[in-house]
Parts: sequence; structure tokens; C-alpha cells
Amino acid sequence: MNSKEISASVELGMRVFLVEDNPQHSFLAVKVLQQLLGEASEVIVAENAEEALMLIDHFTEYDRPDLMLVDLRLPDNGGFEVLSAARSHEACAQVPTFVLTSSLYDKDVAQSYDLGAAAVLCKPLSRANLREELVRIGKLAPRPISVRTNFAQ
Repeated sequence: MNSKEISASVELGMRVFLVEDNPQHSFLAVKVLQQLLGEASEVIVAENAEEALMLIDHFTEYDRPDLMLVDLRLPDNGGFEVLSAARSHEACAQVPTFVLTSSLYDKDVAQSYDLGAAAVLCKPLSRANLREELVRIGKLAPRPISVRTNFAQ
């Protein structure tokens, strides 16, 4: 890979689709994503299930997100509906999806994984937890290891 290719891949960043109805949680999630992924990353925000379903329906293989974060507790069980729709949509079926929740009920966690969630994260979203999951699924490089050498001659 030459330097032009490297800089182009950094400038393009990652495309993230965030579905969150709480403005404070949405703001925090966007900030955490920008800190981890860089300012060049694009975060598309849907504020409710209806908006999310419309956007999912319009994603193609060329403009689909690289990652989806879905609030499980959208009104009317909308988080499960959004997760299910993403998994059944051809362009989004393989996009890693993290479910965000303020409570970790066993039934909700199990259903999230049954519907294809890559991870279930507790809100408010923490930088450390998100980083760990992004590294685990290969969307973020592990922290570089500092190596010191002393080549005294």
C-alpha cells in the first residue's frame, strides 16, 4: 500500500449508523465514536425506529454503514424491530450491529444475540467498552505496543 492509499483510507473513515431516541445519549455516542474512529468518520443518526427502518431500506451495498449501534429500548419495542430489519436487508445483513441498552435483562440480551447482534453494550456508552468490542470484531486496530530498543554500538 503506498502513502496515497494510506491517507485515502484514513480520510474516508468509518460510516456508522446510530439509532438512538435520547438526545443526550446520542450526543455522547457520537463524541465517543469520533474519539475512537476520528473526525473523518461519518455518523448517521436516526431518532426513532420509523426513521431507522426507512434509512435501512434505502441502504445499498455501496453506501451501507460499516457499523450499526441500535438502542434496544426505542418506543414500541422498536429496537428489536430495527435489529430484525437490518438482519433481513440484503445490504445490511452482514454489518456488525451493537445493541445499546440501559438494562441487561437476560431475555433482552438473548433475543438481541438471536437477532444477530455482535455485542450488547450498557448505556451510557463508554469509550473503553466500545473500543474493546470494535477491536474484537476487527473494526479497530488494537492499541499499538510501545517497543523500546537500545542499539548501543
